[in-house]
Amino acid sequence: MRLVIIDLGAIHIHSLRELKSLAIQIELTNSIVVRKLGTRVIAVAPMKTMGLDYIEASSLRSGYRLLVAPMERVIDMLGAKRVIVMDPYGEHDLRVEDLEWAEAVVLGGIVDRTPIKGITTLLRNMGLPWAPTMRITLRGSILGVPSEINNIAAILIKALEVGSLENAIKEIQPKRDAIARASAEIPRLLRSLGRSPSIEDLVEIYKSLRTWLNLDSIGMMRALIRCGRRDLASMWREKIIAGEIISEKPEQAVLSFTKN
Repeated sequence: MRLVIIDLGAIHIHSLRELKSLAIQIELTNSIVVRKLGTRVIAVAPMKTMGLDYIEASSLRSGYRLLVAPMERVIDMLGAKRVIVMDPYGEHDLRVEDLEWAEAVVLGGIVDRTPIKGITTLLRNMGLPWAPTMRITLRGSILGVPSEINNIAAILIKALEVGSLENAIKEIQPKRDAIARASAEIPRLLRSLGRSPSIEDLVEIYKSLRTWLNLDSIGMMRALIRCGRRDLASMWREKIIAGEIISEKPEQAVLSFTKN
């Protein structure tokens, strides 16, 4: 992977606040990618349009390249033959082997507080209809995978370094995404117990989730609240956060009861 390309084909749908956030995310992406020797960030807009001045100023400030031309022409000019488009609703699950194969990875330059499902696919169909679309999944779901452009780029770079998408996601994953995924997993894990959960059961669930999510004890409590188990969240707060200690290494997690 020698090129990370940001598709700005939908830049015109962004509000002023979103444009500023988009510029920051591209700058962060550039700061992450330039650490990998031989990889460049290029932002591509199909035409001059409202809001592009924010990206122009950002590119001058941060040093990434901005090209105003149709995406397919840019890809041809850059000489990239093996291209994949990242899309949370893509056709295939991304593998490390795909990143090793690809010369260029295209990310949708979209920052929207109310995301429009399918917009990345639409941009791909308009600009690179021949390129495969791929999604980053975490144990079969996109839930828990961060959506910010800079975090996606960081996951791609880290996955190439460590040879594992799951490990890369865990390292880059913001706490809020870990909590969101944990809150979806916890009800299933509780049902599998077949009994009212004890604090020891919650610790085991926590230890299990921590092996693949960037989850801490506070995040576990928030996940319990989020999935509607305030009763268990209260137990967790009283027994774990307030009075007991869990090792920060999940494989060595030890529940130490506070002696009254």
